[in-house]
Amino acid sequence: MAGGSEGERVVWKHVQRARSEFSGEHQLAEYVARLSPEELAEILASSPHTLPRLAASHAECRVEAGEERGFVEVMRAWALYTLSGLEGG
Repeated sequence: MAGGSEGERVVWKHVQRARSEFSGEHQLAEYVARLSPEELAEILASSPHTLPRLAASHAECRVEAGEERGFVEVMRAWALYTLSGLEGG
């Protein structure tokens, strides 16, 4: 990825790491599963997608009433969609 904003470069760095560390259909999911909360926060802070947009667009990115998921688990869903969107775009 040439050029791009600082945020895009940060997110792209994580896509490249996922590609180098994991292979196969679920490489991004495997990569995101091992990230620390701080690394997830770095991706989300740099994301070109707002969290409300992710929650509105993807059921996995929102928490419904009565649902019991930890915040880190939701952060992983947000980060996965952010990385997937950049890789596909």
